[in-house]
Amino acid sequence: MRECLHLVWAASRGACGWAAILQVVGGVAIAVELLAGKQLLSALFAAAETDSGLGTVAPELGLVVGTGVVIAVLTALQSEQQRVVAELVTRYVDDRLMRVAVAVDLEAFETPAFFDRLQRALIAGQSRPWQMTVSLLSFVTGLVTVAGICIALLTIEPILIPLVAISSLPLWLATLRNSHTAHAFAYGITTTDRERRYLAHVLMGREFAKEVRIFDLAPPLRTRYEQLYDRRVDELRVMVRTRLRRLLPAGILSAVLTAATLAILVSMVLDGRLELSAATIAAIAVQQLMLRLRSIYASAGSLHEGALFLEDFNTFVALEPTLEDAAPPTAAPPGFSTLAVDDVSFCYPGSDRWALRHVSCRVDRGQVVALVGRNGSGKTTLAKLLCSLYEPTEGRILWDDVDVHDCDPQEVRRSVSGVFQDFAQFHLTVRENIAVGRHERSDDAGAIERAAVQAGAHDLITGLPDGYSTRLGRQFEGGRELSMGQWQRVAMARAFFRDAPLLVLDEPTAALDPQAEQDLFDRMRDLAAGKTVVLISHRFSSVRSADHIYVLDEGCVVEEGTHEELVELDGLYARLFSLQAAAYLDLRPPAPSSETGTVGSGARGEVDEPVRRV
Repeated sequence: MRECLHLVWAASRGACGWAAILQVVGGVAIAVELLAGKQLLSALFAAAETDSGLGTVAPELGLVVGTGVVIAVLTALQSEQQRVVAELVTRYVDDRLMRVAVAVDLEAFETPAFFDRLQRALIAGQSRPWQMTVSLLSFVTGLVTVAGICIALLTIEPILIPLVAISSLPLWLATLRNSHTAHAFAYGITTTDRERRYLAHVLMGREFAKEVRIFDLAPPLRTRYEQLYDRRVDELRVMVRTRLRRLLPAGILSAVLTAATLAILVSMVLDGRLELSAATIAAIAVQQLMLRLRSIYASAGSLHEGALFLEDFNTFVALEPTLEDAAPPTAAPPGFSTLAVDDVSFCYPGSDRWALRHVSCRVDRGQVVALVGRNGSGKTTLAKLLCSLYEPTEGRILWDDVDVHDCDPQEVRRSVSGVFQDFAQFHLTVRENIAVGRHERSDDAGAIERAAVQAGAHDLITGLPDGYSTRLGRQFEGGRELSMGQWQRVAMARAFFRDAPLLVLDEPTAALDPQAEQDLFDRMRDLAAGKTVVLISHRFSSVRSADHIYVLDEGCVVEEGTHEELVELDGLYARLFSLQAAAYLDLRPPAPSSETGTVGSGARGEVDEPVRRV
């Protein structure tokens, strides 16, 4: 109750206050209606005995009607105010979840346990605020109403109050136990539900649509989805049977005890201890009290169940102060003359394999340094560490003499820009897509346009229907879809607009055509003037002009030097370079003709030049 009250009050002080006032007034009005009904019945019986007219009961009748109108108005106001409070609570909860989700280290997203935890917090945050708000307000209304009914019964026959309370006690106990059962079910089914929702996203999501169709994945994925749903339904049936085994006996016992209470009331009338008018109102009050108590118990049970889910939410959002406390107090340097990776090793959470092992390298300001190697060699992992997206498991990353581990990672990242292989495609306008690179300068239209020119995206953008105001993506009305290469140009413009001293480019031209790629790297020196560029690319034509090249293999730096030095070394780099060069330019002589022994011999028996195949 305390947790729920704190949450609802923190989210909606004003609206919650008005809702509480309406609940109290509504409860008082119901008590007044009961007492007015008693007076009306007494007046009616008296009028019948004296054969008086309707006018003699007009005041009592007017009070009953007036109270009914007030209750009707209050009920409507309560319902609408309840909607406002619940919406404010939902908004508050979503905000708390988002603040934590964007603040946790990227390593958290590498562990299934974090996704389970996040899933439970999302469920608790999305569905439970409304439930808890409604239950809390209903609980308050029930308490006030019960208090009013008890006051009315005190004037008629006090003994009825504890009898009704005892009658509803079995349901209360069953409801509490069922709350734990419901939470245990939801907690245990989290991983299954996450996989089921993922499959639904694959089947209905745009990014998977091509593969789902071309590989005809719908039947097997739907079968797997149905199997997971069957598992959920089976476990749900077990939970429902368990809850029913408690609720049915409790309901039967409660009904028997209520009938016994009404029997006692009837005996009081027959014994002459109660007048008929008082007994009639008492019977109505007993029924109302029983209904209100059941409503209170149901609301309290719902609150108790919600509180169990709320614990998942609170556990998750409790990370926020921990994260704030953990933020290092050292201010991050605005830049560096030398960036040094000192004996760094890194292992992803939950993995027993080192992604990087004893890596050391050095990058000076103004240099273009390339990282090359086969797939899985650790290049992208090293780039993420340089961007402070992960902390090294061992070793240090130094900006001059400052260990960035001792700095606020968010402050470090302010001096970093980059384009990754899985760059984001924001379904916003072109201008907004570029401006997110440095959102605090989003109104600098000139700088946005210069960044687009640098990335070779300006002509593309001006050719769109609304230029820089064109919304990208088909998710919203009027959006225009781009090719992957065009999206990559926009992502490059975003990175240039950030204007940070460290620029990390992870396969920045993978989706560009050869001419666009060559144009970009021809301008790289000018674009990166005064900046440090770390370039990851499988295309050796891109990296050969780098100032220094580090070759990684199985998480280790195995070679380093300039292109010429590495080719002369005749190691891994030279082999990879030769393989790629051979794939682009095949100078092998053509196969001999079956008739002349040569390929392409002319009428005079001349042999054509070897074919250059690209």
